[in-house]
Amino acid sequence: MYEIDLSTLMLIGIDDNNTKVITTDKEFIVNESCKKIVDNSCKFFGSSLTDRIKATNRLVKMASKTPIIIEESRNIIFFPLKSTREKNNIWISFNQLENYSKEDNNTVFKFKNNKVVTIKFSYYIVDNQVTRSLILDYEINNRRKSLKK
Repeated sequence: MYEIDLSTLMLIGIDDNNTKVITTDKEFIVNESCKKIVDNSCKFFGSSLTDRIKATNRLVKMASKTPIIIEESRNIIFFPLKSTREKNNIWISFNQLENYSKEDNNTVFKFKNNKVVTIKFSYYIVDNQVTRSLILDYEINNRRKSLKK
């Protein structure tokens, strides 16, 4: 069983039961769906994927392809590129993402450790998901600041 942590950059669903995990220093296959990995990671940190989706929806009124907070104290946010209901998905670490760009029909992701991953996926969907993650991150940080006052 794999749990998402700060070193996790991306989860790429191969099929409904296998996921390619890309971390800061290695890539490997886990015999679980992306959805199961994300759900187990949320549960490890005290909630379920379903509850994290509901929390995001309450916070910033997003109901589809919802970015989620995997772990709150370290602000680990991941966003999906497809519906969160799908087992075979792609999840990306918002916190580790340095930038992304369009290259033909691909999107190129550059992470903070200079690791580069290219996937055949719509740049415009990625851009929308990053924007949604920014909104979630902004709202979380605002709430934290208001609690410190």
